[in-house]
Amino acid sequence: MHDPGTVEVALREASDGVAVVAIAGDVDAAATAAVRAGVDEAAAGSRAVVLDLEQVDLLASAGMTLLLEVTEDLRRRGVPLVLASRARTVRRPLRITGLDKVLDLHDDVASARAAVDGG
Repeated sequence: MHDPGTVEVALREASDGVAVVAIAGDVDAAATAAVRAGVDEAAAGSRAVVLDLEQVDLLASAGMTLLLEVTEDLRRRGVPLVLASRARTVRRPLRITGLDKVLDLHDDVASARAAVDGG
């Protein structure tokens, strides 16, 4: 379990060239460096990255900006970034800002992985 006000970033799974990075806690300005480092590490040698945001307690504006930045950065490198979460703490701010239409967001890791493979 993570401490309130902190973030944990873990490379949970990497198979078939798809890396799954689990994020837990608060994705705010204090967390952006850790999240970016985790995504960058996962993207090295991967054909795609799934960012599991199911355990995110807070998605602040700095976190949403980061998601846009890493999506574009990985896109330039030819590595799609796919987000997975049903959590209201993630979906609501993305919906309010319209980012749910810009970012590739799925209900869970399985459907995100399927989207990577065109299914």
